[in-house]
Amino acid sequence: MDTILIQAEELLETAVAILGKIGVPVDQARTIASVLVQADLRGIGSHGVLRLPAYVHKVQCGLLETDTRLTVIEERKATVLLDAGGGFGPVAAAEAMLRAIGKAKELGMGSAAVRNASHFGIAAYYARLAVEEGLIGVVISNAAASMAPFGGVQPMLGTNPICVGIPTGKEPAILLDMASSVVARGKIRLAQREGKSIPEGWALDASGVPTQDPDEAIAGTLLPIGGPKGYGIALVNDILSGILTGSPSSVEVRSVHDLKNPSPVGFFLQAIDLSAFCDPELFYERVDALTENLRASERADGVSRIYTPGEPEWERERERRENGIPIGPKVMESLRDLADELGVQMDL
Repeated sequence: MDTILIQAEELLETAVAILGKIGVPVDQARTIASVLVQADLRGIGSHGVLRLPAYVHKVQCGLLETDTRLTVIEERKATVLLDAGGGFGPVAAAEAMLRAIGKAKELGMGSAAVRNASHFGIAAYYARLAVEEGLIGVVISNAAASMAPFGGVQPMLGTNPICVGIPTGKEPAILLDMASSVVARGKIRLAQREGKSIPEGWALDASGVPTQDPDEAIAGTLLPIGGPKGYGIALVNDILSGILTGSPSSVEVRSVHDLKNPSPVGFFLQAIDLSAFCDPELFYERVDALTENLRASERADGVSRIYTPGEPEWERERERRENGIPIGPKVMESLRDLADELGVQMDL
């Protein structure tokens, strides 16, 4: 089977149908599916529908609640701490960001934290909710331990991402979404599934030797981006999203692929109203001018274009919405197997 192109709406409806079959309420299923499909639209296949079987199997093992019900643990004027009750991360994170946005519009800034929720997919989805309201969005999460501290070989920290979304005027919004490791672990799992090697510099094997074998990388450790700097970012993110929220941290966090234990993680989300600090129109004008100057700056040999963070993903999303999302044979096979198992008609 070759890679095929699937329209985003078809992929979304298939994911909604599969999630509905395991008991996820329709509105929540649509949120989860939207997060997965947006990842595939932006070219982040490691966090796209590739993740759907893991989510379903987690539910089938009784380790993930199908109906995500949020409970307020602590709320003040500008902050709220939510408990997701062992439910889906995308549902919890989307609601948390909406609450942060509401507080920011009233108070200038709003923060929301979540505990007891599962893997939430791409952080950019939630920062984008703020950007679409003309606000700055900040999203931090922790993850299962897959990366050793700088100089070590034992995985102690997750790839713990940070995302910052910044609205602009006429330019594409700036959307920095990065793991604290050289690469997200999901990309190694994708290579593993497709039977491909990984680039040198992504990971070490269990004995601390550089490897290009995805199996050895999964058994070993990912490398932090920028050496000690990435390690520092991962540590800070783990404290903000894990310890601060009362969630598991470090080696306490279990993988979403672990079918014997729940996999709760913590999130920290923030929304910032531009008007609390400056004239929004002047802000847009200055950010647009800055991005234009960056693109017009002198390029190194062999470089045809300078991008701003998130710009390649915006262009990829626009192209894929028009032409379809490329889905590889292994991912398509896993989706078909899942649909057959659940009795879902899949006409992709």
